Amino acid sequence: MRNKLVRRIALLLSVAVMSVSVVACGGGKGDAAQGGETTLTEEEYEAKAQELGEKLNSAMTDASSIDPNDVEAAKEFISGLKDPFVEFGSLKAPEKYAAAHEKFKSGCDAMVEYLDMMVTAMDSGDIDMEKMTSLITTIQNDFTEGASMLE
Repeated sequence: MRNKLVRRIALLLSVAVMSVSVVACGGGKGDAAQGGETTLTEEEYEAKAQELGEKLNSAMTDASSIDPNDVEAAKEFISGLKDPFVEFGSLKAPEKYAAAHEKFKSGCDAMVEYLDMMVTAMDSGDIDMEKMTSLITTIQNDFTEGASMLE
């Protein structure tokens, strides 16, 4: 079961990496505005997207070194994956990326919830497969749709 969960995370991370790489490369057309004094410039947003992509690439590499029988290490790794998604989801995107960022934010929120469920499942052994499947679908769809809005 743990190996299957790790493979699922790797797949979801791959989707996220590919999607944010579109932003990091400066692709895009967004047309909804987000207000606020802390709205990032396009360059700052692209840099944050690149940073997230690098963190996710690094996490994928780190995942291969985890012993699938070491539950505590796996839980620590999974919990640590949440931070980049929380940080990226909380960004105030510039107008060019605002519409796509709403999709990325939804995908980030779903990823954090999915990772929390995985840690809980590792502790209790109880898995709500329907909810996890729904979250996987949301993650894949939202990151893919967000990336397509930038093409």
